[in-house]
Amino acid sequence: MNPTAFGKHLLVLALVILLFAACSDDDPTQPDTPPLWKNVDLELTAGPSQISAVDFTGDLGLAMAVVKDSEKDFAADNEFFRLQSDGSWLPADLGEIPRSVLFWDLALDAGDPVLVGFQTPGHPSVLMDHRLAEPAYFDDVGFGMLTVDGEGTFMVAGGRASGGGLWTSTGPGDWNVDDLPLSGANDSGFRDVFIRGEQAVACGYDDGADTLQVILTRTPATAWTKIPVGTPFAATFHCIALSETGTILVGGIVGAGGMSPTAFLSQRTADGNWTDLALPDAELLHGVMDILIAADETVYLACMGEGDSTQANLLRVGPGGVEKEIAPFPGGLLQLGQAADGSIYAVGFRRDETDGSEMGVMLVRAP
Repeated sequence: MNPTAFGKHLLVLALVILLFAACSDDDPTQPDTPPLWKNVDLELTAGPSQISAVDFTGDLGLAMAVVKDSEKDFAADNEFFRLQSDGSWLPADLGEIPRSVLFWDLALDAGDPVLVGFQTPGHPSVLMDHRLAEPAYFDDVGFGMLTVDGEGTFMVAGGRASGGGLWTSTGPGDWNVDDLPLSGANDSGFRDVFIRGEQAVACGYDDGADTLQVILTRTPATAWTKIPVGTPFAATFHCIALSETGTILVGGIVGAGGMSPTAFLSQRTADGNWTDLALPDAELLHGVMDILIAADETVYLACMGEGDSTQANLLRVGPGGVEKEIAPFPGGLLQLGQAADGSIYAVGFRRDETDGSEMGVMLVRAP
């Protein structure tokens, strides 16, 4: 869902939590016949911003932006936008947000959001559940929540904490910190969670285990259990998804922080076999930040890096392999979502190469 100027200030808070991505100096080529992607106009407050999350339920959609206070180095606020029946997005008022809280991800449940993030100073994990008449606020001594998914009586939020950080909800306002099958030797964290039906999956790291990378799964009726990892050595997980047939997709970066970071996407079939998917110009893409399995089972990948040369890239996995969807642009894509009408949305930020400033961006691909 690691940017530069603004991103470095913002994600010093959120991404202290987990290591993010990589950078790109060269532009992967655009396909000969790219699908039609359009920019969506949002009434963002003037100033540096990123759109960090977007989610849909039924005909409803909600997007969340992180907007930096240009007068203060480490101050930022959230802004929200709701999808309208005509396809436009208008500002939404979610009521009072606690001071010094910055939310990074959201999940919609029948139109009401659950927000996760962190509080400053100290970056404790926070969650705000708007599914109640009076929103419920939760915090914990962890190091920030980065991800949330699900609806109804089965939702999961994840982040970084000593001993791990996964919270499960069985209904509005009912959240519990889960016991996890981790080493507990050092700290651990989860960058992404995904729920399909009655199965949840989460990806992250367990510092102290035999294998640093970790994937967990559970159902509403069972506890979290480990899934053997078959991804590349030295991989850092950023995102995970689960198909209707039980295939797990996990993406991220290999060699983060090194001289040659490379994007990766691995899949595990329901019978337990792991394979790596070949990505075009993986050494230029650097990091897969989010995975969307569309209603027709087409897979979309949001890619980006870090540093002043980060490039936003968008890939599509189809019958012919992995193809580039857009011409890369300065900036990054953080998250993907699909609306009820089949439209695919990608959100993130675009960077002005003249002054390094960043502005939230939303792209849409019509069905």
